[in-house]
Amino acid sequence: MMTEASKPALALLAGSVAALGAAVAFMLLPSMEASQSRSAESGRLLAQVAREADIVAERDRLHDELAQARADASRVLRTIPGRAEQAQLMRMLAVGTSDDMGTQTIVAGDPLPATPSGTTPYRAVPVTVDMKASFERIIDVLARAEGDRRLVRPIRVELRRPIDGDEARGGRGAMHDRNGRPLLEARLELDAVFTSAGGNEP
Repeated sequence: MMTEASKPALALLAGSVAALGAAVAFMLLPSMEASQSRSAESGRLLAQVAREADIVAERDRLHDELAQARADASRVLRTIPGRAEQAQLMRMLAVGTSDDMGTQTIVAGDPLPATPSGTTPYRAVPVTVDMKASFERIIDVLARAEGDRRLVRPIRVELRRPIDGDEARGGRGAMHDRNGRPLLEARLELDAVFTSAGGNEP
């Protein structure tokens, strides 16, 4: 009798467990789906952040390369102005007095065609710089000419070291810096290119 009565009880217990499991599953299923969805979304966001970091790094790299390219171009490219601008040119070449700077004379000539054919609108102002100065000062003037914002072309450079007896032959004699080294005599022949298009020739 007891055995027969336990079968319905076991069946009821089994049904209760099944119902409880179904209820728990029913309640947990949305949470599990939400958790999986949040995990997937988190993974997507992390991947997006990683991509954005790569994009930012690539942008910064390209920005640096562009800045370097502009700096390189500015060292190579020169401007060809519309006027001769002789005053600006002579101020740029002038060197202040010092122990290693004796004398300097700058003479700008009349504009000439900048190319052998003479068919282009470009003109050039010939400039002659005569100096008595140290080698470093002479190179400084050349560097100023080549580093100027406008196109200045060195044509000829002559250097001469005064020899003993210059003064006896009627020269002014060798000048020396404060260390007793004789100053060099230099002649720099340059031309500064400009365009005469539009009637801007001085």
